Amino acid sequence: ADENFAREIMQLFTTGLIMLDQDGTPQLDAKGKEIEVYSNEDIMSFARAWTGFRRYQDRGNIEIEANKCSNCNRQDPMFIDKDYRDRFPKTDLLGGYIGDRYPLCEDLP
Repeated sequence: ADENFAREIMQLFTTGLIMLDQDGTPQLDAKGKEIEVYSNEDIMSFARAWTGFRRYQDRGNIEIEANKCSNCNRQDPMFIDKDYRDRFPKTDLLGGYIGDRYPLCEDLP
């Protein structure tokens, strides 16, 4: 699992580093220290959530001619291949699990 990718997504595009109040001021613990949003364990769990993504085979009449590369299908979305997906539960930042109440990939046809 790519922990750097998960860390970048969390740090730059979603949660940031420090818990914030509604007005944007940092939340502080009892000792006056800023509260971090996530731990390294959270990063490892989120990285496992990004496993199993694969590209469809290229459509030779589009990708190869336009991009001059093989296996460059940029027309079709990626899909999750259950054989390469981490099948274990992934925790969220609130003590629950990502995808609670949804079927597991291994349970799908």
